[in-house]
Amino acid sequence: MFQVGDTVRYGQSGICKIEEICDMTFGGTTQRYYVLMPLFKMGSMVYVPVENAELVSRMLPPLTREEVDSAIRAVREKKVEWIRDFRRRSEFAKKALSSGDRTEALYLIKSIYHHKKEIMGQGARIHTTDDYFLKDAETLIFNEFSFVLDRSYEDIAAEVRSVITEE
Repeated sequence: MFQVGDTVRYGQSGICKIEEICDMTFGGTTQRYYVLMPLFKMGSMVYVPVENAELVSRMLPPLTREEVDSAIRAVREKKVEWIRDFRRRSEFAKKALSSGDRTEALYLIKSIYHHKKEIMGQGARIHTTDDYFLKDAETLIFNEFSFVLDRSYEDIAAEVRSVITEE
C-alpha cells in the first residue's frame, strides 16, 4: 500500500505526489481514495479508488536513471514504422501515453518526428491529432525525465530530440 507523501507516476498525469488517502462519497457510496497531485499539472488532482486493483496497478514508482537510459537506448535502436491507418495510430498513441511504458511513449515521439520530417519535405503538415499526441508525449516524457535526472525540461527536450532524430 502506498503512503501519503510517496511519489508515483500515473498514466498521462505523469509524476504525482500522494497528497492524502481519504474516504469520499459519490452517488451514495463511500470509498477510500488515493488523492494524487500531478507535479507538472498544477491545479489538478487525480482520485484513485484504493480498492480498484486495475487503477492502483497503474500507480508506478518513478523511473530510475537506468530505466531512462534504457528507454532512450531502446528507442534509438528501433526502426520507425509509421502506422498509416489513422484509427490504429490513434489507438497506439493513446495506449503509449496511458500505459506507463515510457519506451512506447518515446517511440511515439520518434515516429511522429520522423513522419513530420518526411511530409514537410513534400510541403504537407501532420494531422492535428498527431500534433496533439506529440505534444502530450513530449510533455509527459520531458517532465518525467527531468524529474528523474534532476535536469531542466529544456535540457531533456534537447537531448531526447537529438537522440530520436538521429538517422
